[in-house]
Amino acid sequence: MRRISVRLSCMACVAALAVLFLSCSREQPPPADAEIAVAEVNGSRISLLDLKNEIAARRGLAPSLAARSAARREIQEALRSLIDRVVVLEEGKRLGVSVAGSEVEKEVERYRSDFPAGGLEKALLQAGMDMEAWRGELARSLLYRKAAGAIAASRAAVTDEEVEAAFRRKERRLSRPERIRVRQFLFPSEESAVDARGRIENGAAPEDVLLRFSAGDVRPTVAELGDVTREDLPPEIAEELFPLREGGVSGVVVREQSYSFFQVERKEPAGKPTLAAEAPRIREELLRARREEAFRAWLTSQEGRASIKVEEALLEKLAGGGK
Repeated sequence: MRRISVRLSCMACVAALAVLFLSCSREQPPPADAEIAVAEVNGSRISLLDLKNEIAARRGLAPSLAARSAARREIQEALRSLIDRVVVLEEGKRLGVSVAGSEVEKEVERYRSDFPAGGLEKALLQAGMDMEAWRGELARSLLYRKAAGAIAASRAAVTDEEVEAAFRRKERRLSRPERIRVRQFLFPSEESAVDARGRIENGAAPEDVLLRFSAGDVRPTVAELGDVTREDLPPEIAEELFPLREGGVSGVVVREQSYSFFQVERKEPAGKPTLAAEAPRIREELLRARREEAFRAWLTSQEGRASIKVEEALLEKLAGGGK
């Protein structure tokens, strides 16, 4: 009888331990940062992960190194940017603003041009960023810029009278010095530079000449210097270039183991610009300032009317109680 009692007691202990084990195993793990809302703007959630990633981006870190803690002011500024983004994208959606895949690819190629072959992917890998995730973030950034531009454009205008008035105010200071448009050809050897210069001077198309001297990884480089004045160039270069006719080429210049020559693409004599010539630039200058002012005024007004809820306790926890 005693054996039965002991056996029942052991079975009860085993059962109790089993229940305890099951109850522990059923405990839910803590929610991921992406599931925790730190703020809500007109019903759109801003997650803790969004906030940490924004802070990391402001610090120049990869999203994979999202901040675990930050100063209170840093948190507030990051959250303000995220709130701005939600409000702007919401209005952009209402206005029908969108970003085409071709626009994203064009922006990707613009970044890719700053790296050697495969360099962009390598840089992203070193930063702990996935290419597709980066591409998605790039698309969102483009969408924000387009939405902000559409919002500002509809709220800023400049009249012809304002453009003319601005021109008259600046007219005396707008005297234009002589300018030339220049491109520079750089070659790995003096021999190739001299040969290429002669071909271009004799009428060969620069593109064909560059192709002729390109072999494997060794290829000449072209730098578009744009419109320059005498003051923009070293004196000895300016003295040689400004007397040249349009299409003329300089002699080969040797500098720091590089061999190059210049071609004058266009010449523009000194003089005073006309209202017709300066109007587009002046209009854009005036519009740029007004768009920024109009956009900020709209954003402040819109956020004043928006339903914004912030989880202050979570922000305090992220800040570690700091200021």
